[in-house]
Amino acid sequence: MSGNEPVGLSRDVGERPLERPRPLMAHVRDASRPRTILIRQGSGWQSLAFLCLCLLLLGIVMLGHEVLRGIDRQNQEASLNMVRVERRIQQLESGIPFDSRRRRLLLAMRDHILKVNPRVSLTDAFHYADLALGATERYPAVDPLLLLAIGCVESRYDTQAVSRADARGLYQIWPSTGRLLLRALGWDYDETALYDPEKNTMAAALYLDILFSTYSDPQLVLAEYNGGPLNAGYFRAGVGSLAAETRTYVPRVLELYARLKEEFDAAGDRAVDLAGRDAHREGKTLMGGAR
Repeated sequence: MSGNEPVGLSRDVGERPLERPRPLMAHVRDASRPRTILIRQGSGWQSLAFLCLCLLLLGIVMLGHEVLRGIDRQNQEASLNMVRVERRIQQLESGIPFDSRRRRLLLAMRDHILKVNPRVSLTDAFHYADLALGATERYPAVDPLLLLAIGCVESRYDTQAVSRADARGLYQIWPSTGRLLLRALGWDYDETALYDPEKNTMAAALYLDILFSTYSDPQLVLAEYNGGPLNAGYFRAGVGSLAAETRTYVPRVLELYARLKEEFDAAGDRAVDLAGRDAHREGKTLMGGAR
């Protein structure tokens, strides 16, 4: 019977109803059916709070930057103000002794003009001295004491003086030369221009400044100033064609100039080398802006 048991087993198996196999794609949903996707969003106040925080930080950074710039500007302005104050103090300190020396020289020149020409008023003498000093400050190759000596010898500080050669004014300038000089200074020329103390003084200082750039010898400067370039050539050559006036004029001016230097040096005023400070400066010319 044992040999029939497998048959029994198979019968039992065969007696069980057969189950139908499930389809493999039963779990797959139909692709044609619509699908709904849900996205969860965070709350809006968190994003807004983050944005506000960023803006606040940016504002703090910009404000700090502006504060630093303002502090830097204040420091720069303070530094500039300190520089201005120090410069002003230096100018005042340096100007006090200069103004003192200048005033002593100015008063000494005024007194000498009064001695040379007692008919000149105190006010006019001071004015002539101030013009001479101002002109030589503009043209530093010219010593104010030399200009003073020329004025004393040439006209004795008479504004209306006229020589036999028609030289005019305080420093006896010829009209032909004066026309060029005044135009170089930017002034119009007319027949009365050289009788103007200011124009005559400035023209004389400019002329001497030009001559000092031409000659290294003050004797030649004075020879040409008195008698023109040809006369300076005669003076250099030592020939008899030299004008008699120039022959006495040059030593007379130099002698007076030396005496003035001694007097003013003894009084503590500045002494200036006659050879000329700035004698070789370029750009000296009679050509100027003619008007």
